Amino acid sequence: MRTLYGGFDKVGATKNDFKNFKRDLNRYISEFDADMMIKRLLRKKEYMPNFSMEYITDENGVLRGLFWADEDAKRNFCAWYNMMFVPFTGIDNHNRNVTLGAAIIGNKTAETYSWLLNVFRQAFGRAPPVIVTDQDPAMKKAIEDTWPESRHRLCMWHIMDKLSAKAGATICNNTDFKKRLCAIVWTDSILPVKFESEWATIMNDFNLVDHEWLQSLYQIRDTWIPAYYREEVISGLMRTSSRSESENHFFGQFCNPGCTLVEFLGHFDFAIEAQRHEHRKNEHDTRNTNAEIWAEDFVLEDQASRIYTRTIFFDQQLEIQNGIHRCAIGKWENMGDFVNFFVKDSEQPCTTFFEVMMREDDMTVYCTCKRFEHFGLLCSHIFCVLRMLDIREFPQRYILRRWTREAVPNSAPGAILGINETEDRYNEVNRVVREITYSTESVINQLVTNFDALCSFRDHVVNYFKTADGSVVNAPPKSRRERFAEITSNTKPSEATVRVPIGTRFKVG
Repeated sequence: MRTLYGGFDKVGATKNDFKNFKRDLNRYISEFDADMMIKRLLRKKEYMPNFSMEYITDENGVLRGLFWADEDAKRNFCAWYNMMFVPFTGIDNHNRNVTLGAAIIGNKTAETYSWLLNVFRQAFGRAPPVIVTDQDPAMKKAIEDTWPESRHRLCMWHIMDKLSAKAGATICNNTDFKKRLCAIVWTDSILPVKFESEWATIMNDFNLVDHEWLQSLYQIRDTWIPAYYREEVISGLMRTSSRSESENHFFGQFCNPGCTLVEFLGHFDFAIEAQRHEHRKNEHDTRNTNAEIWAEDFVLEDQASRIYTRTIFFDQQLEIQNGIHRCAIGKWENMGDFVNFFVKDSEQPCTTFFEVMMREDDMTVYCTCKRFEHFGLLCSHIFCVLRMLDIREFPQRYILRRWTREAVPNSAPGAILGINETEDRYNEVNRVVREITYSTESVINQLVTNFDALCSFRDHVVNYFKTADGSVVNAPPKSRRERFAEITSNTKPSEATVRVPIGTRFKVG
């Protein structure tokens, strides 16, 4: 308020006034907290296109679970559904967190989780192919029962964080046991047979063959070790649930366990808008800034700069540079329609050569490092081969849409089309929205040095807003009760139909 009004002396209220206002607001909400939140979301479901919301109560009407997702979240799921986590956090085309849905649950039972996963499927139309969670047994059972087609992967960080406590601080701190184990656990470059051989050697060297906890992890190695996910498309992005932990921290900055449900929903909406603003900023920076090209004689780098978002291009550019300066082709041999190139990588001593299989007729290419399969971006070894062959066009089949500038045709707020629209209609509307967005930004960029012209354009836009808002009638001053009703987006009901859980710490997802 100080920032808004220009000084503490201009606010017109003291710190205690604000505290008292918050106290009175909470008294107004009282036991109607959950009921107000439910009704607010039901109104969104009624008036907002493609908004999903479901909730569940116990026999006494106490809220057990609540899930909601708006149209933007669903469009994000369509574009990046391969990147699903639990809680419902994904990765956008800038390699940043994006929220795909939200839930509040009253307990962590398998029954509650199963309900939540079912309403998620109803909202989005399908389950994700791969998900990452911690070792919560209730979540494991719910996924097996509800999303049997999804590949359930355990968070590596949560497992390895327990290593010192389970194996012993002495062996972890005073020997190279932890270093050797991490070398085979965290790497993407070894095959399962190599992992199993190295694991057995380490266990023998440190007399841990009969260690109960370590053996239990070995028995479920295919659920958390990267070596067993080499065939899963871009699963390299999903080793841990750290993205979900980061997302929980992000929302934690806007709310706290002491806030009411109605207050939490307001904070959540604010946090989502902040996240989407950041995405729009990244989109703007991608379209309006030019990345520096390091290899002027390699046209694929310049093409990549125009294909990918800026963040992703920097990753791809690093692979291109490594292909030029770090890799060399030792030999090659014909194998039917393919040519097999043996590429030496000076910074990868773990293997003598990486093998790149190339069929130039249709630009089919494959590398034994499997970087494309893990991360959806071509590796330095492939770029080494492409440069030697003087390939002049970026291989189209290896451009994943999820990393491109056009991954989401319309990322602007308030989109009017949902995932059930026909593709032609969807593309048509988003083309117009895209043209308006780009044209507006282009005009601003051209006029930014001409203040008078910029003000004229501003006045034109403001006048259009006035035309759209012309039917709004100024209302008389509101009473405190009316302001409370406005803040909570609900009038206080005469009787609560959904009751607030007592003594439950909610988990936000």
